Amino acid sequence: MKKRKFRQGLFTAFFIFLLTLLNGCSSSKDPLVVATHIWPGYTFMYLADQLGWVDTAQISFQNTYSASESLELIKEGKVEAATLTFDEVIRARSEGIELTVVAILDISAGADQVISRTRLSQLSDIKGKRIGVEISALGAVVLSHLLDQAGLTKDDITVVDITIDDQETAWLDGKIDCVITYEPVARKLIMAGGYKVFDSRSMPEIILDVLAVKTATLHKREQITHLIDAHFKALRHFDVQREDALYRMAPRLGMEPDLIPFLFEGLLLPNRSNNQRLMVGSPSKVERVGNKIIEVMAQSGLLNAPVNTDNLVDSRFVSP
Repeated sequence: MKKRKFRQGLFTAFFIFLLTLLNGCSSSKDPLVVATHIWPGYTFMYLADQLGWVDTAQISFQNTYSASESLELIKEGKVEAATLTFDEVIRARSEGIELTVVAILDISAGADQVISRTRLSQLSDIKGKRIGVEISALGAVVLSHLLDQAGLTKDDITVVDITIDDQETAWLDGKIDCVITYEPVARKLIMAGGYKVFDSRSMPEIILDVLAVKTATLHKREQITHLIDAHFKALRHFDVQREDALYRMAPRLGMEPDLIPFLFEGLLLPNRSNNQRLMVGSPSKVERVGNKIIEVMAQSGLLNAPVNTDNLVDSRFVSP
């Protein structure tokens, strides 16, 4: 009797293991569901799709309005990957959402700017000023570098928390003396008499937009590789067939084709070899940047918990 129960238990355990194995194999063949919102550096996946280079059997896009919405869909288990800034990946990890960076989509090289109401003879002249900044990871990183370059600390300025959509109004109302911002607000403030006194060219390869995948979904290697290959192929098309690319990207970006190049001012678009340069190594350049961002975010009180950096970057998908 005991022997028969033991055999039944053994058979049941084996059957459950077999079902789990089969389910795992099946899920690895399902499309990778990717959340993405509108941003110039994310548009090449859309361009690749327009050109027929994305296999819908392997990739399914979920359009969102913001990175916050994309992260919410990841939390709910409705998507498995998203286009995000690197600091957003780190914040997600602090909240227990394990994401892994599999590609660098763009790098801010002047896109993030500090606009001053008055001319400054030197950067340290921001001492005593009211600095408008959106208190986010990205804002904290730019502010930290600004103060370092100026030789100042937070105690030397007044930080005014202002989201991007309220910055122009705050500027026109005279509530701030300087503001950490980006396009299209930066251009509007300069046209209103502001002066650019600092930008992300002074902090190279720090502000990154990335493709991040749930760490538990990295087994979908074929789908991830397919998407990244399509991205690089579209990036190449943008270089050699610019007019065609701009025409195809216009509906997504909601702009006339001839205005789209302005959106890419201050952005670097790393190809496969540059991705490898940034992501390969132990620690890689991206991992070192991640540690710096974690330090800044921790000092600014933007992390809910310590960040696990295991599997933060996976360079396999950008390798030849």
